[in-house]
Amino acid sequence: MALKPCKSCKHTVDATAKVCPSCGVKNPGVTVAQQVFGLLILLVIIAGAVTMCSGGNKEKVADKTPPAEKPAQSSVLPSTYTITKDEFREGRPRKVEVMLPRRLNDTELADVAKAVRADTKFKADKSFIGFRVEGQSDGAYWANASFDPDYRSSLIGLSANDYQALKALDLKAYPNRIGSWMQDGALGHVMVLYKQNGKYLLDSVFASGGKNTEHYVGKKLPDGGLRLDDPESDFNEHYVVDASGNLQGWGENGMYMTLPPFKPAQ
Repeated sequence: MALKPCKSCKHTVDATAKVCPSCGVKNPGVTVAQQVFGLLILLVIIAGAVTMCSGGNKEKVADKTPPAEKPAQSSVLPSTYTITKDEFREGRPRKVEVMLPRRLNDTELADVAKAVRADTKFKADKSFIGFRVEGQSDGAYWANASFDPDYRSSLIGLSANDYQALKALDLKAYPNRIGSWMQDGALGHVMVLYKQNGKYLLDSVFASGGKNTEHYVGKKLPDGGLRLDDPESDFNEHYVVDASGNLQGWGENGMYMTLPPFKPAQ
């Protein structure tokens, strides 16, 4: 049996005694310092347990968040479009013209159209949006979209896929190529002018791989250009390749088209 002096009267008592037989003090063998130290140890243990439980709960909450709930990243952010014209009058549809850095697929076009619709201080029930693409030779819209109130869209020019297919055309099969041009539109294609057996031929090559060939009679012009007449046409319609290599379309009412030279990938 271990003996210790009572913390109060200093008489010798059993270290495990709960009451001093001499003075009646409780826990006579335990000093105040030992009690404080024991209390601190208990608090540290409780704090550690609470921290571990809190951290575990956070991890479980994070694990329950499905990946699909994360915001989707769009290849075309709203900041990449430019509104070039925005008109609105009370009681009438809002009319917007937008410039894009490139041609978009259907999903991207819908995303940008919704961003354009929201990018305004006006409260319009109906919105009509016309899209053009940077570098587009045709003055018409490449695509348009509307909210009336549901979203609708239509392509006027070449789709993104067809445009890339035409850009990647290999024109090495035309060793006598005089020039080539891309004509935009729903039936857009690349026009290739070449000379064969002393005759001028103009191929229209489509993204699908189809091709049309037309024959023309060529005539050199004083300014260095080349006039191409269709021998089977009676409407004075003809092409002119000017000195800069542009292809001009002419008809009874004058020039209706100008296409800059097209540089193929190969």
